[in-house]
Parts: sequence; C-alpha cells; structure tokens
Amino acid sequence: MSDLSFLRQLFRRRRGWTTLAYLLMALTWSAAIALLALSGWFITAAALAGAGLLLGFDLFTPSAGIRAAALLRTLARYGERIVGHEAVLRVLADLRSASFAAIARLPLADQRRMRSGDLQQRLLADIDTLDGVPLRITGPLVAAALAVLGAAGLAGWLAPWPAPLLIAGAAAATLAASAVAAHFGQPRSRALVERRSRERVALLDYFGGLPELLAYRRTGSYEADLRRREREQARAVLLQERVALSADQAVQAVVALGALAMLALALGWHGEGQISAPVAVLLALMTLGLNEALSSLPGALWRSGESLQAASRLRRLGVSPPGTEGPPVQPFCRSGDRPADATFRVEDLAVGFVEQAPLLSGLAFEVEVGRPLVIHGASGRGKTTLLETLAGERLPLAGSVALAGRPLEQWPEPVRYRAIGYLPQQNTLLDDTVAANLRLGLPGLSDEELWAALDTVELADPLRREGSGLDYRTGERGRRFSGGQARRLSLAWLLLRDPPVVLLDEPFAGLDASLEERILARVTPWLQNRRAVLVTHAPERLPEGWARLAIGSGGQ
Repeated sequence: MSDLSFLRQLFRRRRGWTTLAYLLMALTWSAAIALLALSGWFITAAALAGAGLLLGFDLFTPSAGIRAAALLRTLARYGERIVGHEAVLRVLADLRSASFAAIARLPLADQRRMRSGDLQQRLLADIDTLDGVPLRITGPLVAAALAVLGAAGLAGWLAPWPAPLLIAGAAAATLAASAVAAHFGQPRSRALVERRSRERVALLDYFGGLPELLAYRRTGSYEADLRRREREQARAVLLQERVALSADQAVQAVVALGALAMLALALGWHGEGQISAPVAVLLALMTLGLNEALSSLPGALWRSGESLQAASRLRRLGVSPPGTEGPPVQPFCRSGDRPADATFRVEDLAVGFVEQAPLLSGLAFEVEVGRPLVIHGASGRGKTTLLETLAGERLPLAGSVALAGRPLEQWPEPVRYRAIGYLPQQNTLLDDTVAANLRLGLPGLSDEELWAALDTVELADPLRREGSGLDYRTGERGRRFSGGQARRLSLAWLLLRDPPVVLLDEPFAGLDASLEERILARVTPWLQNRRAVLVTHAPERLPEGWARLAIGSGGQ
C-alpha cells in the first residue's frame, strides 16, 4: 500500500462526513462569490436607475438575494467547521486506537529499538498532521472545483463563451502552480517531519538524562545540539511559510489579472449591446471572488508532503487504516481459542542479538506440567533474552520454540497470547484503578475474582486498609505502588488470565524473604497445574523438586 492509498483508505470510512464537509465548503465559497458579484450588480443597477438610465429596476429581489448569500455564507461556514472537524476527529480517534494496537503488537525487541520520543511523535504529532488532508488539501481541491464550475456555468449563461473559458483558465493556471509547488515542496515537507521527530527525541533524551548530564557536566554539548536542531527546524518552517505566502500572492495576481481581463471583455460586450452594465460588473467581481477558493491550493499542496510522510511513518509501524484489518480480535477469554495440546518444547535453540555471537546456544528441553523449570545464573548471561524468545517477543537465532508441535511464530498472535502468559521484568501499569488494570483484556471478571487474585499475592489487605479498595488508582507508571507491590499486581493479572504456559521473569523481585515464601506457597499449586518457566537469581528459595537450568559462562 502506498502512502496515498493509505490516506485514501483512512478517510474512506468517514466519507459521508467528509463529503458533507466538502459540499459545505463549496457552498461557503460559492455564497461568498455570489455575495460579491450580486452586490456589484446591485450597486451598479441602483446607480443607473438613480440616474434614469435603467428602467423597471427591482430593488427588493436583489437586496433579498444579497442578504440570503450573506446568511448562507455564515451558516455554511459554521456547518463546514462543525462537520469537517467532527469527521477529522473521528478519523484521528480511530487511527490513534489502530496505532496504539500496532505498537502493542510489536515484539518487545522492536519496541525497545524505538525511542520513546519517536513513538510519541507517531502517536501524537504524526497523527495530528493528517488532519490537514481533508481540511487543507482534499477539501479545498473539491470545493474549489465545484465553486469554479458554478461560476463558469453562470458566466456561460450570462455572457459569450470566452467568459467561462477565462474563469476556467484562471483555475487551470492556479492548479498548474499548485502541482509545481507540490512537486518541489513534498521532499522538503517530508524532511520537515523527520527533523521534527529527531528534535523531539533529542529533547526528551535531554530532559530524561538531565541528572546524569549535570553530574558529568555534559549539558553544554547537548544544549548546543538542541539549539542547532531548533535553528534547522526554524529555517525549514520559515521556508514553508515563505513559499505559502508567495503562492498566495501569485494566485491573487492571477485572479486579479483574470478579473481585469473579464472586465475588459465585459465592457466590450456591453458596448456591443450583448450584456448590460450591471452584468458586466457582476462578471468581473465574480472572477475576483474566486480568490478565496483558489488561493489555498498551492500552499496546501506544497505542504502535502508532511501528511504523506506522517502516513509513511505510521505505515512503518504496521498501522492499517481502521476498518481494513479484518475482524477485530475478541477480548481474552480463559475458555477461548487455545491449542488443545499445549506442549512446549525447545530444540537446538540459540538466542541473542547477533547470529555470529549468540548469548545462549544448543538449548533443548521440554517444559512439563507439574514440574516448573527454574532458569538461574549470573546477570548478563541471557536469561531475560531467553524468556523473551520463549514468549515469541524475539525471534530465535537458530533452532525452534514449539507450542503444541508447531513453531511459535506460526501461531496467530491472539492464539499465542491466550496460550502463553509472560511476566517481563518491567512492570507496566496503566494510570487507572486497580480494578481496571486487573480487568485489562478480561472485562467480564467479577469483583470477587479480583479480590481472590489480590489475596493470593497478599495485596488484598493493604488495599482494604487504604479505603479505596479496587478503586485505588495506581498512578502514572504505577508510582503509587512500591516496586514489589507493582510486581504483585502484575502477577495477580497473570493469575486471572490463567494461561496454560507461564513465563515469569523474576516474579518475586522486590519482596523480602518471608513475604516471598508466603506468596510462593499460595502460587505453587497454580504453577504446578500448568507448564511454567521461572527466571530467578535465588533458585535456592524455590522448591527442590522443580527442574533446574543453570546458565553459565559457557552458555548452558
């Protein structure tokens, strides 16, 4: 799918709203043209009637038409703003959901390769950039075409054939200038979006690492880099504005010349008796009134590269236009779609980051029900990388991980996520209530089930004592919980999912020995009822009957 096809499919879902917005925009510009032209006709006709040169002048009909055009212009403008923004906001809301889902679907390895500033740029600024497509590119093109057709049709009805040809010629000249602007402006607009993203990443890196930069006295070089990026961005934006201003002035010149040419032709036709004097003025002012409809086109198409580049950046995330992804994935159901046979086997597995230098290689084992596998060893030997590979978040460098006799990467993501529960080292909690976090993906759980899971990890009593219970908010990134509490809340969510295969990376980190012992005693029956793999630095605290895999300096 090209960037243009992506944009077309993106707005197709709301085409009813956008079409209505385009029609209202065309009606606004047509009413403005009619107001100017009819006012000129009325003033001219009234002056001639006052001088006794025009007999039978109807004062009320044209004045009513002027008031109607003024009122219609105001109402159409208001309606276009309401409908246009409603359409755009609906599309952007759909797209943000689709973009967030695409990021969530990325394997952890791919997520970690992307900077947080870049992800924020795609979710916020890139999506916001797309609002210019219907409001400043497609809409003005469609509305201008309709307004020009209406003006040309009226000119052809009132005057000889060169009149509509002149109006069409002015529109064609503007469109040609817009195409030239788009050709030269799109590469610059695309580069502007990329520089904006790099600037945001650099800015967030600076503030995120400010304590370290201050400690090592390195703020000067980073601030100089930020200033350099800001100057480059300011120059690029200034160029965009200058081109837009020049294009607007060029269109005004074209329209003004067209109006003068129309006036000259109209006066000639009036002299020949083909049209009246008020009609001659109407034709000239109607041509001049096209300025509002045509002046926005060159600048809009010059900036169109920004929208195309934003679409490209979203497509590279794997984002599909809402409504084109196929049937939606159903919420997780513990009795839902899972492999009937949940055997979990590893054969000749190599994991790591570089194929030529794997962290671990030659691994072969099968995880059995009732005998959890404990992986232990010194830090930095690849235990977490191994668990990520077992979860399907990282592809093996060699060998295979098979679920129910089928390579893990061949299973559809929804099935894989239902079958394998993975608790990574990093706690990820939403800034929401405890209940909302526990019901994430499991909206049908009752309060009793939530309390039972919290009781298993010994969080129920602290929450009851606090007073808010399940309505207690975790805070941003779970900051209202200690590290150990956040860990236990994540473990409670995994208990509620009840997957047949469980992968736990340091599940009891941040707990004192006595609390770990109590929680382990409660969780052990649950672990022994499924295939479980645990990574730990303290294997001696786990039951003796569990399987062991020691990760040493030699690999396995």
